[in-house]
Amino acid sequence: MLGAPALALLVSSNPAVLIGVSIVRGAGFAVTTVAGGALTVALIPPERRGEGLGLIGIVGGVPALVALPAGVWIAAHWGFRPVFAATAVAALLVLVVLPGLPDQRGLEGGAPGVLSRLGERALLRPAIIFSASTMAAGVLVTFLPLAIAGRSAAVATIALFAQAAAATLARWAAGKTGDRRGHTVLLGPGVALAAAGMAALAATSSPVLVIAGATTFGMGFGLLQNATLTLMYARVPGSGHTAVSAIWNAAYDAGMGAGAIGMGLLAGCVGYPGMFLLTAALAVTALLPARRERAQSHGSQGR
Repeated sequence: MLGAPALALLVSSNPAVLIGVSIVRGAGFAVTTVAGGALTVALIPPERRGEGLGLIGIVGGVPALVALPAGVWIAAHWGFRPVFAATAVAALLVLVVLPGLPDQRGLEGGAPGVLSRLGERALLRPAIIFSASTMAAGVLVTFLPLAIAGRSAAVATIALFAQAAAATLARWAAGKTGDRRGHTVLLGPGVALAAAGMAALAATSSPVLVIAGATTFGMGFGLLQNATLTLMYARVPGSGHTAVSAIWNAAYDAGMGAGAIGMGLLAGCVGYPGMFLLTAALAVTALLPARRERAQSHGSQGR
């Protein structure tokens, strides 16, 4: 389902077709992300779940770090068709390994669905904490290149690469640390780093602060990615893994969209520096549920 849209783009430039295949690609991505997440977590030992999810983050993050700049370079030198062809082949090659995956049918039998799970505070609070950081991520990736346009195109490229690289490494480190010390202890530092990084981006005239801010935000974002997802998986039985995967990914996408759209409406009024500062202030509000999570965790351990 992911390879078909890329194949269609090879043979059509009709706007309606482009929109249609983009929708199909999005649907395929959603299915593989949710189902794949639930399947992989079922294969990880519970005591090493954070480390395992961190490795999954590397598996997904490193190809993105390579493919995005490589795709831009190939498109600039050889056109878009080779990019679409390569992505179609890469997506379709995955079909080769599907027969070897374990059969998880029946795992969800009798389990509460996604809507039922949304009412559970144990899942909702980590999802809200994570969505605060994804909102900031939506602002960063959408508006940072615009905010520093005309100064140096290289700064935006380096900053975006640094953000993604820092998030990937922090997600892996958070997994190993969380398995040893508990994942709730990472929520506060993750929120603080994400907010600090967004605030630093307000210095749009300083390349050093912009790159440092993007890197700092990436570190916080990576910590929250791993900590929130691991906590949510730990709070449901195996039958609830698919629901958790759907809720967490919904928080990811909803936060990204809300940040880009909401702050885009305000950018004309407050300017890009003001928008980054406002985003940082909104991200800080996630410290309250993060502290509640840690306090609740300490209370449970003390019983």
